[in-house]
Amino acid sequence: MKASELAGRLGYDIVGTDHEITGISYAAEAGVRDLAVIKNRTQIRQTQANVLLTPPVITDTDKTLIMSYDEIEMAVVRACSVLAEAGVLADYGLPEVLERTEDRFYTGLRVKISHSAKIYPGVVIGNDVSIGDNCVIEPFTVIGSGTVLADHVFIGSGSKIGAESFYHAYDEWEGFSHFTGCGRTWIGEGTHIGSQSVVQRGTISDTVIGSHCMIGNCIDIGHDVKIGNHCKIVSQTGIAGNAILGNYVTVYGQAGISNNVVIGDYVTVKPKTIVSRSIEDGQVVFGYFGRNFNEELELAAKIRRFFERKED
Repeated sequence: MKASELAGRLGYDIVGTDHEITGISYAAEAGVRDLAVIKNRTQIRQTQANVLLTPPVITDTDKTLIMSYDEIEMAVVRACSVLAEAGVLADYGLPEVLERTEDRFYTGLRVKISHSAKIYPGVVIGNDVSIGDNCVIEPFTVIGSGTVLADHVFIGSGSKIGAESFYHAYDEWEGFSHFTGCGRTWIGEGTHIGSQSVVQRGTISDTVIGSHCMIGNCIDIGHDVKIGNHCKIVSQTGIAGNAILGNYVTVYGQAGISNNVVIGDYVTVKPKTIVSRSIEDGQVVFGYFGRNFNEELELAAKIRRFFERKED
């Protein structure tokens, strides 16, 4: 689709040379022919895309700007809807018609399943799914459309992998718009995901979990999250959209990781910690503000001693 056609159908202004658009992505991840979603002026210099979806800006650039007066989240939802209707983006919603197999699980279209994979009854598999060698998918699990499971992946019962992304935009006239996501979900080799866990597909990029990770029970991993290799995520943890975790990261139970934070390699997040800022390599963090573990213990000791003295 041409940039001018997209801008016209959206009712947005366009400045610059017309280009063909073949996809959509965030600024840093966008290819030359993608529509890059830009949230601030700095990102204009960080992307190689020819066409940018941006709030109204005045800047010296040779790139083509499609300028939206909507909030950027609403602009993304509207742009993806138009691109999906034109066939530029895939529709990764679950298919309306599923085929029941001899093994009593259900599949959509263009599904590739290794002969050595074990799929239990009651599993639902969407369109365009690939399942590698020696994978095990326990009963009543949903593998959403556009999901790729590498070899030796285990998915516990009742989980949903490649679930609709929890991405909303608000318009004062139309109310909330829910966007299911046009990204894919990639699970690396040897990764184990426990029961009743949810991994959302990407919105305009992919959700990726690396190889040889241990993902516990009752965990929610948001859209566009990137998790490295050899990570351990303990039960009842929530990871919000667009967060990035490095390699060998350990996140203990009931921790919460905010959206857009970047956690380095070999980081340990203690139980019930809230991580709302990026963490450098090798740190151990704890508490409501995700601070250094030893410093947080020292602060707690000082507070306790202060109140003990006041009571005396």
